[in-house]
Amino acid sequence: MSKAAPLLAGEICSFCGACVSVCPLRCIDIGEDYPVFDSEKCTECGLCSRVCPILNMNFFREELPVLEAYSARTTLPEVKERGQDGGVVTTLLLAMFEKGYVRGAIVSSLSESEPLKPMPLLAKSKEDILASAGTKYSSSPNLSVLREAKINDAIAVVGVPCQIRAIRLIENAKLKKYANSIKLRIGLFCMENYAYRTYVDELLSKFLGVNPSDVNKANIKAGKFIVYLKNGEVKKVPVHNLKDFVRASCKLCPDLTAEYADISVGGIGSEKGWSTVLIRTEIGKDVFDKAVDMGYLEVKPLSEKGRKLIVKLSSIKKKNAKKPNMSLKY
Repeated sequence: MSKAAPLLAGEICSFCGACVSVCPLRCIDIGEDYPVFDSEKCTECGLCSRVCPILNMNFFREELPVLEAYSARTTLPEVKERGQDGGVVTTLLLAMFEKGYVRGAIVSSLSESEPLKPMPLLAKSKEDILASAGTKYSSSPNLSVLREAKINDAIAVVGVPCQIRAIRLIENAKLKKYANSIKLRIGLFCMENYAYRTYVDELLSKFLGVNPSDVNKANIKAGKFIVYLKNGEVKKVPVHNLKDFVRASCKLCPDLTAEYADISVGGIGSEKGWSTVLIRTEIGKDVFDKAVDMGYLEVKPLSEKGRKLIVKLSSIKKKNAKKPNMSLKY
């Protein structure tokens, strides 16, 4: 087995799913919260290590510049019912499907058998897209389904910063079988995430005293982790009180706003019911403008206060990522 391969399944793995897709011999599969390796099949080709966003932090230097910044929200009733914040990501995907810009999208759906468990999905219909709406607060190995796309497909990928970085590493490695199908990269703001088992067993069940099956949705706003229960009850706790539950890879990650996406979307910086949208590439601008022209999005310039908050929190995440953490196992 490649010397780097065990690290992908170790404590610092972000569970992005990229290694699962690029392994030519299918030596790697999805486990509960980390990849699972079959060492008997492995020929030490090293592709898994080349696309790992954690092992290749030094590859990323300067973030893509922000061309335009907005607050936006959906005008689509079916998205308003299911979406998080402004429902922008779901709306963009629906607009792209309708225009024929993409024929598929890699998103996170929810398990039908385990409460709140995110499941990667290559969505190929409006119904799939709507079913994937809403934020999930435990890791979903979205890029593991990239291997389901064909080289001539046209797909969008929705992912947190580590997953967007993994896509850029796949492109840099010239793995055309996977890279050529990706037409748009939508990044999600992410300060930190949780392994699924830690999220449901430790954070929700033990720390908050909440049955995961009773949770309707969760959100993070103004430094609070907020859990909405199906009975109408709401539980809030300061996010900094949850640091012991955070995935180890998040403590190494300097990227809050998915700096290498075409479009970055998150709730930070915009008022309740709106999403912050950072346009980073001409491709991203074209897609966003089309959704606006279709009347699917209501937009306004991002406020100066919102800009400053994003800069502040981004700086904090970068600073924290540089701190040595001797408890992590490399």
